Amino acid sequence: MTLMEERLKEALDARAVDNYVWKGPKVNDSQEEIKLIDADFYQLQKFYNHCMEMLYNNDSKNPGRLVLLNIVQDQIYRCRAELLIRWLRSEKRYTATNCLEDLRGVLNTNKDRFNSDTIKTLPIDTVMSGLPVEYERIPISLVMDACLDSLGVFSNKHLSLNFITKMGFWFTPQEMQKSVDEGGLYVKNPETGKATNRLDVLRKKYHINPDISLRISNTGLTLEEFDIMYKLKTDKYANLTSKQLKLLSNKILYKFQDRCELQAKTWQDKIEEILKVAETKGWDVTRNIE
Repeated sequence: MTLMEERLKEALDARAVDNYVWKGPKVNDSQEEIKLIDADFYQLQKFYNHCMEMLYNNDSKNPGRLVLLNIVQDQIYRCRAELLIRWLRSEKRYTATNCLEDLRGVLNTNKDRFNSDTIKTLPIDTVMSGLPVEYERIPISLVMDACLDSLGVFSNKHLSLNFITKMGFWFTPQEMQKSVDEGGLYVKNPETGKATNRLDVLRKKYHINPDISLRISNTGLTLEEFDIMYKLKTDKYANLTSKQLKLLSNKILYKFQDRCELQAKTWQDKIEEILKVAETKGWDVTRNIE
């Protein structure tokens, strides 16, 4: 980089720093803003700490986005562990008891390689072959938990109706042609003789609040998929239907991960902005002043 290029970059960076803004929470549709360059040390540190909390907070009721990403990945594995046990039973006539006994046998004869910590990260295909590819990366410990019906309870509290509807809808031809009485979305408008808008039918059928917008998207949910998610309740993994487990682990939870990653990047970018501003002032906002 030439001297001129360095000076140009410095000038652009300085201009960018001047434009960094912190937005406060919305109150009655209004939102206060402050330029980061105008904030004092304690304000910058408060903003920094808030960003860190939004990323790393371990509170079970409101976990940080990076913490939540790990929680959701664990949920995906737990759904698939339960599905694996069902697949072994139905396709291989291999019961959960047989599976558990064989796994314990392998672990006991290879104690130099397997222990209570390593089996939490080592995938099941380390000790079992011939599995469908979607099950190969499940941690060994979770497969053993599934054998014992010890996977715990699936919590759907982060999968709000608002999140589900934001995924959009893409109904199958059969769902659009079947009448509501038959489980579909077809309702004939008595005035026009044409089909009523399917999204309007959906809203009425599931009593969806008018404030929640509905849209068509070619990556959205079918009526069956939406119905599965609408009826999903917090329950033991072992009590969820296979359709629920497959939809969660193959689509819904991945979509939620995408959302969390976008939110995490927003907070990470804001941290970078705060640190750049702090650097221009010679402040270290990552350390508390005693």
